[in-house]
Amino acid sequence: MNRLDGAADASLAPGTNLPGGGGGASWCFLLPSLELGRVVCLGSPSQAALITLARLATEVIVCAPRRRLRGLRQAVKGLSNVSLLETSRGKPLPLPPESTDLVFLPRPNGGAQREIERLLTPTGLVYVEYRAFTRRRPGDPTRSLAQLGPAQLLWLAPAAGEIRAAAPFADERTISYLESRFRAGRLLRRRILREPMRVLGREPVVSSFVRRRGLLVQRATSGSHVGPPKYLQTIAARADLDLAGFTWGLAAPGVYSSQKLLLFLFDRVHEAPVHVAKITRDPRHNPRLENEWRALNLLREHGIGDDGTLPKPLFLDSHGTLAILGETAIDGAPFLQQTQATAECPYARAAVGWLLELGIRTAHRAPDEAPRVTEMLAALVERFNDVYRVDPDHVAFLAAQASTLVKAESDLQFVFQHGDPGPWNLVVTADGRPAFLDWEAADPHGMPLWDLFHFLRSFGLLVSRATGKHDALESFADQILGDSALNRLLVETASQFCTETGLDSSLVGPLFYLSWMHRALKEASRLPQNRLERGRYVNLLQLAIERRDSSGLRRLFALPTPG
Repeated sequence: MNRLDGAADASLAPGTNLPGGGGGASWCFLLPSLELGRVVCLGSPSQAALITLARLATEVIVCAPRRRLRGLRQAVKGLSNVSLLETSRGKPLPLPPESTDLVFLPRPNGGAQREIERLLTPTGLVYVEYRAFTRRRPGDPTRSLAQLGPAQLLWLAPAAGEIRAAAPFADERTISYLESRFRAGRLLRRRILREPMRVLGREPVVSSFVRRRGLLVQRATSGSHVGPPKYLQTIAARADLDLAGFTWGLAAPGVYSSQKLLLFLFDRVHEAPVHVAKITRDPRHNPRLENEWRALNLLREHGIGDDGTLPKPLFLDSHGTLAILGETAIDGAPFLQQTQATAECPYARAAVGWLLELGIRTAHRAPDEAPRVTEMLAALVERFNDVYRVDPDHVAFLAAQASTLVKAESDLQFVFQHGDPGPWNLVVTADGRPAFLDWEAADPHGMPLWDLFHFLRSFGLLVSRATGKHDALESFADQILGDSALNRLLVETASQFCTETGLDSSLVGPLFYLSWMHRALKEASRLPQNRLERGRYVNLLQLAIERRDSSGLRRLFALPTPG
């Protein structure tokens, strides 16, 4: 399916990928298997944790006093394999012995030891979370559980809320990497000033103040498990990749079901991870990893990224219902931590140059057998109107832009498009080169210039924030529509693309407007129906239409025709 066609897919309908849909209980992905069987929760987990447990388990039973269950009754209505069991102090649970594959304690419960031993199968698992406020080894609250079998102590972050990072407790190298990799320094400092208590409770970088720990115990097995989870080692072995001796670190960024869990894999030599496994949280999004696998392999066939600026695909497999993609890790620092946040930032200009070169090297006419992409754009205008119901004049304007591309299809250059080249998907290598990650939205027959539009719009917001302006629409008006250094960079880059590829410069305008329409359609899945009018991209698009005579757009749309 063409990526443009995918923008009208039902999975991207309004409200289908809302915040919180990603679930919690990220520790589940550290278990030997993601097929959990029967899970018994001794205590009430978060609603987000229940979502994940329900996806992975055959059955989930939440055992807690009546007052603890009240808040969950509404949450479990849509989870057919979850049941609530009211408990009374001192009474055993009405569950048969050796009937439970996993016992989860959201907090320590010293009185539950005998019941846990009775319920667990001979190879069952126990997972418990707790906090330690001293520097001594925090094993006391769970010492009795550790006697059940081999135990693994985990470092968890942040100090409150859903887990976003995890590593073996004694693995200082991995913990240091996770803290540095998922920290935006300037943003963190601003948030500490605005919301000190909230930040201190939730940011991984400050988790050392309140030490959050997890304990994973497997009953009655010989020896302690080391290395990555067993299911991942099995999948890697099928691709002739031996993970014996590797250590791991888990990152679970984001709050959307479309965002992946990341298992970073470290060898004995390097400070940075050498491989990374990406795992879907919801099987609906398996096709995104399949698309990234295809994209990375095609790019390597083109000879692009052989210099270490692209991940090398290692394996694509599945476990249970979830897709798992293995690839090499890029050794670099997040762009967001390196950028100068100015139009002259060398790292930003290198990223623009890399995207430009990608477009020039892969520019091509659409193959005869390919779907007519420009006609899909015309259909997307109708879809956009159905979703957002914007001003009829704006819809007519967009239809005219699509019509222009349809008429010029024989002259339109297509490119290998990243699809989501925001600064958050960019790292800077040790020698200063840009490396784009997360090729899940890539399209080998993508639209020209769209990657450049998207990156410079997003980077422009960083530039504006550095000067104290935080409004996204105001930033777009200043940096892209107005007379700015960033606008001049956009014009210069678009002009070079047209010159190098022969793209008719009269098509730059239609491509510009339709790129934001496409973004707005993709964003709709992350917006509830009653808040569609607040979408960032639909408002950005309408602003661009209303200010189509702005100085920046006049300059962009008046490029000389290659010739």
